[in-house]
Amino acid sequence: MSDDYRPNPDRILEGIKKEEEKKDRGHFRIFFGMCPGVGKTYAMLKAAIEQVRQGADLVVGVVETHGRKETEELLAGLEVIPRRKIIYKDTVLEEMDIDAILRRKPKIVLVDELAHTNVPGSRHPKRYQDVIELLDAGIDVYSTVNVQHIESRADLVQQITSVRINERIPDSILDMANQIELIDITAQGLLKRMKEGKVYQGDRAVRAEENFFRETHLTALRELALRYTAERVDQDLQDQMVVQQIVGPWNTQERLLVAVSHSPYSGRLIRATRRMAYSLEAPWIALHIDTGDRLNDEDQAMLIKNLALARELGAEVISLRNSNIAEAIRLISHERNVTQIIMGRPQRHWWEVLKGQGSLLDQLVGKSSTVDVHIIRQEDGPRRKIWKWTPPGFDAAGVAYWYSFCFIVGISFLNGLLAPYVGYRSVGFIYLMAMMMIGLVASQGPILFAAALSALVWNYFFIPPRMTFAISAPEDVMMCLAYFLVALLCGVLAARIRSRDKDLEGREQRTRSLYELVREFSSSLTILDVCLAASQSLEGLLNGKIKIILADEEGKLLRKSFNDLKVDDKDFALALWSFENGKNAGWKTETLSESRCLSLPLKAKEKTVGVLLFYPREKAVMSLDQQNFLENVCAQTGMALDRMRLQQKSEKMKLLEASENLHQALLNSVSHELRTPLTSIIGSASAVMDKKVFAQENVREQLVQDIIDSSLRLNQVVENLLDMSRLNSGALRLRREWVDLVDLLSGIPAKLGRLAAHHKLIIQSDAGSCYAQVDEKLFEHVLLNLLSNAVRYAPPETEISLELEQEDKKIFLRVKDQGPGIPSQSLQQIFEAFYRVPGSATGGVGLGLAIVKALVEAHGGRVYAQNRRETTGAEFVIELPYERPPQALQEGS
Repeated sequence: MSDDYRPNPDRILEGIKKEEEKKDRGHFRIFFGMCPGVGKTYAMLKAAIEQVRQGADLVVGVVETHGRKETEELLAGLEVIPRRKIIYKDTVLEEMDIDAILRRKPKIVLVDELAHTNVPGSRHPKRYQDVIELLDAGIDVYSTVNVQHIESRADLVQQITSVRINERIPDSILDMANQIELIDITAQGLLKRMKEGKVYQGDRAVRAEENFFRETHLTALRELALRYTAERVDQDLQDQMVVQQIVGPWNTQERLLVAVSHSPYSGRLIRATRRMAYSLEAPWIALHIDTGDRLNDEDQAMLIKNLALARELGAEVISLRNSNIAEAIRLISHERNVTQIIMGRPQRHWWEVLKGQGSLLDQLVGKSSTVDVHIIRQEDGPRRKIWKWTPPGFDAAGVAYWYSFCFIVGISFLNGLLAPYVGYRSVGFIYLMAMMMIGLVASQGPILFAAALSALVWNYFFIPPRMTFAISAPEDVMMCLAYFLVALLCGVLAARIRSRDKDLEGREQRTRSLYELVREFSSSLTILDVCLAASQSLEGLLNGKIKIILADEEGKLLRKSFNDLKVDDKDFALALWSFENGKNAGWKTETLSESRCLSLPLKAKEKTVGVLLFYPREKAVMSLDQQNFLENVCAQTGMALDRMRLQQKSEKMKLLEASENLHQALLNSVSHELRTPLTSIIGSASAVMDKKVFAQENVREQLVQDIIDSSLRLNQVVENLLDMSRLNSGALRLRREWVDLVDLLSGIPAKLGRLAAHHKLIIQSDAGSCYAQVDEKLFEHVLLNLLSNAVRYAPPETEISLELEQEDKKIFLRVKDQGPGIPSQSLQQIFEAFYRVPGSATGGVGLGLAIVKALVEAHGGRVYAQNRRETTGAEFVIELPYERPPQALQEGS
């Protein structure tokens, strides 16, 4: 390691944190392949057997053999944790028992198929989440995964194979791995295994070979797997080099760097670097070094143009501040493991010879001997000046010059009082201190003015002969000139320090704003929140207004901004060009530069999701740091909008999936509920048509009664479905009227009919009459549903009671049965549509109680269920608000 190499402490700290996080967890080893059948599970089992031979405590959490004999033979000698059985849709399924593994707490556990989706009812929806819990518990995990399941590669795999990959894992899961082992096989070798029946068997193998397992597909998938593994190894190498402070580069992968400035020759260097990077298939970096020199408008525009060209050609643009160009290039080369530096032919100047530094090439070769430096020939042109005098800025406000004048006048008055005691030479030092104080608050124009004014005043009023600009003593002439130069230098240096502090403060503010913006993005719930956070962040730091135009679901740009601000035709045309081409356009660019706004595309991972329009105020000037901040905010906004859209799309997919499952369940249940009474009706009616059966009076009456009961049951199912449909659509309207609930309850037994023939129905009321404003028909339907539910679950010959109780401000209706009661975990779900208590007898679609809840709440009341305390059974309670009935009703009663 060279003595003057100083590694970046932030990167070292980041690398150490990664290492510490991995140490705190269990060891994670992934067997990685291009597709099913390459032998990942087989390789994992072979590694497991080797660990067992070495005495490791190893168990199998879950391993899928898919009927392969070789895999089953390897699995036979290992301890297997029995899987947990989960009932889903009346089917018993098996999943990995994570609780049993945590109780067993082995050293190593095998978890096959990392991207697997768990059965609903499991602790985690995804198997990789189970793996994270095992790793956090300190257990080492061996697992397998294919390249098509990685989130960042799934869309590309779909493009190659035309097969949608539903089971995906985030790339961050693979970042947690301590070891990724690539299980590689040629496409021809895998197809041979397919024909031998070692991957799939029968018709499934034929279909797979015709679709997913084509040789071209497999070759492309193999390249994806190899490239992904190489990228991971390269990243791990860089992290290790940073943590161990190893001076690179190690030429394991080519990485190019080109330094970009405001020089017109930089464009040629950028294009040359792009060609070299393309031929080497290597990443490349465009580095801009801000030396602190103030650039004029022409140079600033050229610099922005060069950086835009680098971004357009695919470079990673890095900007940093350093007065030593060679030192900055060297540091970035070490940090990013750069192997080749591209630069133009340097010019040698007398100033560099005088300083003994040599040209930039000499400095790079001397300090970066491990990096190859390429010199690109450039056309002969005017020699660039190594040092260019920039006139001081006189753009300060007039009040700054006035304050400087007043301050010098005040100091001169003070010096006039002190001169008889300290002498005219000491007065010069007081003026010098005054100049340093001015340099702390003023710009270069007022500083130059104050330096000249103070020198003239000192000469005229204090240096002999006084009241003249003549100086008699030669030493006073030298002193006056030296004072002017020193005062000017001190003021300029003080102003430069203040300018550097201001730049650092601005960068800190932009970094803090970017951090807060990312934090707000992470907590945003809607697309509007994302756009609002981005616009507020930019308007707070940039001198201008922001409008964000988004694309719709079809990928077309909308005509208005996110907050409904209008966008005129010219601005929309600019935004549309930027959206379709994915490039900046408008103000301060080469495309439609006369526009009043700057248009920047909001790019996501795969497409452009919108456009940001920046409207600068009059005479606004955007620095390079501000432009970088704007670009970073646009990049973060684009990713946040894409993430929000994907999240909404995922939620819609989940809703559609849930709706489809619900539709299928409802269809199955309703078809069963309709078919059962219809079958009974058809069977009984057919039997009645038989003359022998019809002649038997008892049998005939029983069959007719069965037809009536089945018809009533069918009518109740249809009524529940119609009521739920009307409730969901909002078409159901209450027809409230004053109803005596005591009379309503007295008619319930007749309405219930034979449904409660095997139960004892008891009606109780504590008053002669109790009036309430309800829809009589619908409220009767509520009570019949509750009683039908009680009849279904209560054993025959038990009591079912319907009780009415009136208090000061409430009316209570209670339906009690003597059945098995309701499981505590189902008390909160029992009123949900299509929910049935697990283990319930067949019959019903789970709509009755949901209709009861909806109708009671429509009447302004509430309904809840609880288990009876004095005996077994359930109790359903309806609470209605009590209102005093009209006087006429009270007198009539």
